[in-house]
Amino acid sequence: MPLRIWTASLAGAALLLLAGCAALLDATDRDIADAIAARQRQALGYDRPTRPAREDGAAVRPGPQAYERTPAPVTQDLPEAFLVPAASQPATTQPFDDADADTRPARFRERVFTLTDAFAYAQVHRRELQSAKEDLYLTALALSLERHLWTPQFAAEARTVYGNFGEITDFDQAMRFVADLSVAQRLPYGGDFTARMVSTLIRDVGRSITATEGGTIDLGLNVPLLRGAGHVAREDLYQLERELTYAVRSYERFRRDQLVDVAEGYFNLLQLKQAVRDAHTSLRNARDDVDRARGFQDTGQGSPLDTQRAEQRLLEQQNSLARVRESFRFSTDQFKLLIGMPVDQPMGLDDLESITDIERQIVEGAYPLLRRPQAASDEALALDVATRSRLDLLTSNDRVDDAKRGVDIARNALLPDLDWTSSLAFDTDPQHYRVGGYEFARAAWRSEVVLAMNDRFAEKNRYRASIIDVRQAQRNYTDQMERVRVGVRQSVNQIELQERIVRIQEEAVKVATRQSEFARIQYEEGLIDNRDKVEAEDALIQALNSLNQAKTDLWSALLGFRLSTGTMRVDEHGDQQPDPDLDA
Repeated sequence: MPLRIWTASLAGAALLLLAGCAALLDATDRDIADAIAARQRQALGYDRPTRPAREDGAAVRPGPQAYERTPAPVTQDLPEAFLVPAASQPATTQPFDDADADTRPARFRERVFTLTDAFAYAQVHRRELQSAKEDLYLTALALSLERHLWTPQFAAEARTVYGNFGEITDFDQAMRFVADLSVAQRLPYGGDFTARMVSTLIRDVGRSITATEGGTIDLGLNVPLLRGAGHVAREDLYQLERELTYAVRSYERFRRDQLVDVAEGYFNLLQLKQAVRDAHTSLRNARDDVDRARGFQDTGQGSPLDTQRAEQRLLEQQNSLARVRESFRFSTDQFKLLIGMPVDQPMGLDDLESITDIERQIVEGAYPLLRRPQAASDEALALDVATRSRLDLLTSNDRVDDAKRGVDIARNALLPDLDWTSSLAFDTDPQHYRVGGYEFARAAWRSEVVLAMNDRFAEKNRYRASIIDVRQAQRNYTDQMERVRVGVRQSVNQIELQERIVRIQEEAVKVATRQSEFARIQYEEGLIDNRDKVEAEDALIQALNSLNQAKTDLWSALLGFRLSTGTMRVDEHGDQQPDPDLDA
């Protein structure tokens, strides 16, 4: 029974310890999340959930392999497939057909993976975003520690000491009980205040009497008057407070960059999707041309040269389809890596939207950031908004103030040390055994002012370097300001250019459509050979592909305008939101 009780006690203690650790983590996460949300509202005007993912305690606990001095070596055993010479491996190339090779289980065709879905998926699963969120969390965690250090720091200690003092015939045995309680507080403009109370009780074990009973109280004050005095004393707190603002801006900037990256990757897949379908259409047309050319040759209306041309075009379309399929497959894998999706999860043509679907949703207002804002026609307004809204530019400007504050710190370090130290101590009467019987008449007060000055060569160099840091910070801000202006001007001009290209490509599609229809009629009437018909069909497909490319480039230019002006807004799901400053 005692063994069972002991085992149960240990298990209960372990459970309490684990529960206490989990409670501490929850409390820390709540405090940090509240601090980040408050700083987001102050710096951005809104807040976004930034609580990092929590792992199970067992998942982050190190296993036995973590303590091995040398990790396990890489195995040298290769599968037999890697050992067979390439020349002896059987061919795996299969002929192409008109069927869609991207056949997937029905569960992946239940709904289309939209652009909004891509934003939401990346917001949850993208590994780079999780790292950026954790960096923000770590910055807030460091600030929470610094804030805590500026609050009263309590410490308590209880000690029990047993001593044997051997003699010739017997032993003196004594036990000492010591209770030590202290508190320390940093002062706002440098220095610290400390208070300590120590109570001591000594018992003679052999004679069962109290040998000593008493206590002492010590109060201390340390205040710098020159070096280390003033605002420089709280420099770490000032800088960490500002670093949290910078981290909030950087994280929000990362989320905006992510939206643009995901959108551009999705647009690229849509364009490749259309290219694959166009390649299938071209392949079917090429096969029809081969059948028609052979029929004309059999009836004497065509020549073997026309048939050979049709067959050559069929082979070229098969190669083209293979290339565009592989390009789509590789781009799909790259897109999965971008949004954090497992690369082995199927995603094919039918799992994505089409360019036509995106256009319809833009008209309906589902994607407001892909519509041209009024400010895109007002370069002066766009420049003014960008200089006030670009988060990275605001941080660069604030870094100038940080550098100027560094000059004050370096200048203060050149001053001599002039410190005032004062202490007050009183204890109990050693003739009376009373732990709490402090006698203020026994108080001892001491005050000291120390002036010291040692070599300041290193501080002199740091002071000069701090002035250079200010100049560099100012130049960095000026350079970034000009780069922002250049980026805004380019984004405005890029929108106008892409809109012009879209209009031109729309006219080109109309011309190519009429040309293809006219060539088909002439070919059916026997007025032209299949070469002219094929060229007209290829021209139409190329015009359609160019139009799709122009549309996706225009959408990317609109997103780039939002990003360059700092007016992109991203909600908690990673989706886009309109900006009232530019869309009014």
